[in-house]
Amino acid sequence: MTNEELASMIQSGERGKVLELWEQVRRFAWQQGKKWAAYHGHGMEVEDYAQVGFLAMLDALGSWKNGEGRFLTWYAMRLKAAFTASSGQRTQRDRMDPLQTSMSLEMPLQDGDGKQISLSDVIPDKSAERDVERVVELDFARRRRAAVRQALSGLPEDQRRAVILRYWAGQPVDPKTHQEALRALRRPAVSRGLREYL
Repeated sequence: MTNEELASMIQSGERGKVLELWEQVRRFAWQQGKKWAAYHGHGMEVEDYAQVGFLAMLDALGSWKNGEGRFLTWYAMRLKAAFTASSGQRTQRDRMDPLQTSMSLEMPLQDGDGKQISLSDVIPDKSAERDVERVVELDFARRRRAAVRQALSGLPEDQRRAVILRYWAGQPVDPKTHQEALRALRRPAVSRGLREYL
């Protein structure tokens, strides 16, 4: 039976045919709902749009006139109006609003290997990148300080004091003691631990 025949029968009072008509137009409503959920969203899922589609079919049954066109064409117009109203897009301005066209960061995607991921997994987070860089810098500085302390701990007290006063305090030191300290720090056993920080 065609959509038009079923719609005419329902309009004539055979309410038992409503579910039969729904079975025939449900796939169309589902396809349209899937498009709206993907492109418009607004917190609605395909199932929500399908429910709105059933109500739109009932609305179309009330206003469709036999002989003035196909039922599915009329239903498509009522369906679009119902989807628009249910998603809160009443005007062109509403449809163009960036907040209306935004996507959920939890929107499911597939990576190249077919693994399920979300949109938030592929959007770079600049503040997180800065935080990670800061942590890497702090860790590098901590390891460098530890290596310098380790190298200085092997020097005699006067040489260690000369290096600290010269390089940390900027004070003049005895050149001979300073040279002896640098010579000791250049030994392969000591300098090996400092090379990665130069």
